[in-house]
Amino acid sequence: MPTYGPAPRTVASLDGLLDGILPDPDGDYAVVMEDLKSGARVAVNESQVFPSASLYKLGVAWMVLRQVDAGTLHLDGPLDIAEPDTIEPEPDGGVAAGDRPTVREALADMLTISSNAAAHAFLRTLGRVDFNREMQRIGLSQTRIPEDVDADGSDGDAQAVTSAADIARLLRLMATSQQLSAAARDVLSECLASGAPPDALRETLPAGIDVLEKTGNLDDASNVGALLQSARGTVILVVLDHGVDPGDARGVIAQAGHVAYKSLLQEPSAEAHR
Repeated sequence: MPTYGPAPRTVASLDGLLDGILPDPDGDYAVVMEDLKSGARVAVNESQVFPSASLYKLGVAWMVLRQVDAGTLHLDGPLDIAEPDTIEPEPDGGVAAGDRPTVREALADMLTISSNAAAHAFLRTLGRVDFNREMQRIGLSQTRIPEDVDADGSDGDAQAVTSAADIARLLRLMATSQQLSAAARDVLSECLASGAPPDALRETLPAGIDVLEKTGNLDDASNVGALLQSARGTVILVVLDHGVDPGDARGVIAQAGHVAYKSLLQEPSAEAHR
């Protein structure tokens, strides 16, 4: 996960930082931007509940790595992919029923190419009810996945949901909480550093900015939860949306990333010190 310098810089306020980024009205979007060192943050609609798309997989990764730290799961142990785990379309390069990737490989597939089958296999192994309980335990009060599945293994019409505040809290815990070991954070960082297109942040931010992120895409949404890091510090950025064109949503994400970079991550130029 991100490394931190010896002394935090002071960011007095981020008020107004998001002005002009969101369309008007902005009820279809939620945004959190937080400077991790100072704690300064700005948010829009952060408590509003949205379909999480694949961002729920961040919670699955948290729970898997907690089990790895406890010795209940082993990174080099197998994860069986069963037929009920393949209820959703699988991205190219994903897993299929009958595969037995290691837990490490399945984590990487789930967080990089966003394997649905790997996520469902983890949820079957960990327990859906236990997943929701764990999210509640760590303070994610609006993050839930469907607990009941049909005979064919599907979730029916139910959706996984979350809020921007919840995803920001989860990213903060992943970066700073002692509830994950350093080794677990290293695994998580490696997975989140390897994204798959379309990727609005990596396409916008310059070289030298480390992007650790999970994206989630639906027919009418494009979500992201990210840790953006430079030598100046680390910024949490979460954008959730619903009922919008995914291309428009990725435009909002790109603008938010640019603002985070210019305001919080960019190294001051020599001119600024004159």
